[in-house]
Amino acid sequence: MNKAQWKKTALREIEERIGEFEKLLGDVIRIPTDNPPGDTTACVGLLSDHLKSCGLPVDIYEPKKGSPNLISYHAGGSGPNLVLNGHIDQFPVNDKEQWSFDPYSGECRDGKILGRGSGDMKAGSVASLLCLQLFHELKIPLEGQLTLTLVSDEESGSRWGSRWLLDNVPITRGDSCLNSEPTRMTEVLIGHKGMFWLRVTINGPGGHAALPSDENAVAMAMKIARAVKAIQGWKLPPPAELAGTIELSKSLTETGPQTSGQGWVVDSTTVNIGSIKGGVQANTIPPYCEMEIDLRPPIGITGAQLKAKVEEAIQSTNLNTDLITTEWYLDFEPAYSSPEDRIVQLTRDNAEEITKEKVDITTSYGSTDTRFWWAEGIPAAVYGTDLFNIGEADECIPRKDFENCIKVHMATAIDYLCS
Repeated sequence: MNKAQWKKTALREIEERIGEFEKLLGDVIRIPTDNPPGDTTACVGLLSDHLKSCGLPVDIYEPKKGSPNLISYHAGGSGPNLVLNGHIDQFPVNDKEQWSFDPYSGECRDGKILGRGSGDMKAGSVASLLCLQLFHELKIPLEGQLTLTLVSDEESGSRWGSRWLLDNVPITRGDSCLNSEPTRMTEVLIGHKGMFWLRVTINGPGGHAALPSDENAVAMAMKIARAVKAIQGWKLPPPAELAGTIELSKSLTETGPQTSGQGWVVDSTTVNIGSIKGGVQANTIPPYCEMEIDLRPPIGITGAQLKAKVEEAIQSTNLNTDLITTEWYLDFEPAYSSPEDRIVQLTRDNAEEITKEKVDITTSYGSTDTRFWWAEGIPAAVYGTDLFNIGEADECIPRKDFENCIKVHMATAIDYLCS
């Protein structure tokens, strides 16, 4: 069979077996992988057993206890290695009383698949696994290798997940990467902003509240917070090849149902004061305060430029810097692929063919593990299900999105790896 015939065969197989595939996704959703604490052992065990039952090899890497990473692959002749990437950990459920259904139900109801992690991103991760399974079961001839990477630790920075794999397991680098994070079925993401986490620690002399001091650790933290917050909105021109893509992304964000009026975040720095901890009680001068800040520069601003801007902001407070310690403890540069990369074009073309909708190539104000491939200069695209209540109560996805996600990834992998 030629490439077009293999695609037709694979898509028909997906349609005929979608009930079986939805059951697997439901089983995965029913295993809690909330991060924190981030223990994915049971879920990775289920997926490992499933792949082995299909006759596929499985390698498990666990650089952090309780956060294993699963690798599987299907190899053909000499040719490129396409890496399919997804994560297994998910946002915590928090208050179950806010949910109108069991957050770990995994059931299909009213055209939706329900449960925490259904969208972010167990549907996408299972779709990637099913692509590998179908290549193997249908004996689709490929030139090269299809590699599956299902990781833990994405929701807490990825140090022990995708980042660790690219540094330590060569086959996970690949020649291109296709990630299945939730996007919209009408978008292929090719880049996103950086993400930098700053910890500011202040140690002052303390004392009695009846004798106020300018070296009040909490008051100093508040001044620093205001100064750093003022960086929000800072931007520089993006690379020329992305200028049109970023403008389109701003427009789509500006008019989105959940992001109306917020298009500016796509090409501007954002600052979030995430936590402040300090002080003892009202009648004492706090001798200690710790503050954590999330800063996200757009494509066009480097990490070095951002850090210099933050240092300048802290200096502008005229506080005693001998009492202030700063630590950058998460450090991800803005990154992207070219809109012309082959994996990007194939993903967009297949998404349009399967969904029968116009699909745009965009950048994101969020973050995915794809940044690690982009940072290494490896072309990568992101395409997944739509976003419904990600990180909120009543997370769910349309059943049709799950089916179409499998189809798009399958068709794209066939186009990329088959002659």
